[in-house]
Amino acid sequence: MHHSPTQARRVLAGFAFASLGNGLTLPFLYVYLAQVQDLGSSTAGWMFAWMGLVGLAAAPGVGALLDRFGPRAVLIGALVIEAAAIGSLGFADGTVPTMAVLAGVVVGASPLWPGTTTLLAGMVSAEGRERAYGFAFLGLNVGIGVGGLVSAFLVDVDRPETFQVLYLCDALAYLAYAAVLALLVRSPAGDDAAQEETGGTWGEVLRDRRAVALVGCGVLAVTFGYGQLEAGATAYAVEVAGVPATALGWAFAANAAVIVCGQVILLRLTSGWRRTSALACAVLTWSLAWTVLAAADLMPTAGAIAAVVVGLAIFGLGETLWAPIVTGLANTIAPDHLRGRYNASLGLTLTLGQILGPALAGTLIGSGLGHLWAIVVIGGTLTAGLVLTRLRFLLTAEEDGAAPQAETRREPVDVAAD
Repeated sequence: MHHSPTQARRVLAGFAFASLGNGLTLPFLYVYLAQVQDLGSSTAGWMFAWMGLVGLAAAPGVGALLDRFGPRAVLIGALVIEAAAIGSLGFADGTVPTMAVLAGVVVGASPLWPGTTTLLAGMVSAEGRERAYGFAFLGLNVGIGVGGLVSAFLVDVDRPETFQVLYLCDALAYLAYAAVLALLVRSPAGDDAAQEETGGTWGEVLRDRRAVALVGCGVLAVTFGYGQLEAGATAYAVEVAGVPATALGWAFAANAAVIVCGQVILLRLTSGWRRTSALACAVLTWSLAWTVLAAADLMPTAGAIAAVVVGLAIFGLGETLWAPIVTGLANTIAPDHLRGRYNASLGLTLTLGQILGPALAGTLIGSGLGHLWAIVVIGGTLTAGLVLTRLRFLLTAEEDGAAPQAETRREPVDVAAD
């Protein structure tokens, strides 16, 4: 089956719309649990840990389902589950019912990024994948950013019904993406053949040294990078550097603006680079970002605010490289019948890193060791960057992006084509 660029664009549009719904609720989940449901800050924190554990448990099954049934079918099912769960969250009452609903939210959300990237891999050329993933990451951030701005004007912690409305709107956004996939998108031509290869297992993934090394590097990078963005960085800025909490909004706005404005430009500028070099550059950029952020404690209030804003903006530069390129590399080394598992393994690195990262930040900053936290995350990202440069010795020149990739098994069309 021949796929036109329209198919990929429909997937990207649906994914962006689902991200818009996610943005309506994502920034306020902690507030909803701790204040609106009155669970308290401690219980709310444990709820996030619970979600991380569910995500860890779900990842292997997600990969197997994607390979067995194809990304389109799995995504449609997951989006329906996600819509039902997130729509119910505004009406959950009590700790146990909320845990059950949040488990459904995580199970429904787990296949969204790996499923979308797996689906796109069959719709674009090998050379066009990173560009397609860049647009997907751009849509994710634009959707979350716009959704967050809209919901900021609507939520009221004294009126639980405002949260109920937002969660229902989020559910409708997920259903809209499911409708796009069900009515406007066909499965890629290679899906049927891949699904017939039922012998694929996680054991094959674990025997691939490239995949294991990529996951290991990913966990290291995310633990000291992404995993610190919403936990360690904010805690250091407020509790150590004395930056007003209201200034964090400007910092995250700067981060989002850099991603939105720089995504396509940076991918174009680094198009001739080795993938491992680009990934190392992304992580070393995060190290620079944490260095600038750490300097906030040495400055007066105005300078500290500026350092936090600039630090998170620099972090955004690294994000524009990391997400599309690491996903592109995983799909380059993945055989068709294991592509779902390879993409799910990237989701696993994000889950692990976002569990380990906040735990590290909470332990150090909560114990009054904020400066040690800064040293650890700067050193951790530097180490991750150096380790990533060694990953190239496990890859061929073609896999590392130093040579053109040959197309096999299908005749895809680039998403960027006219």
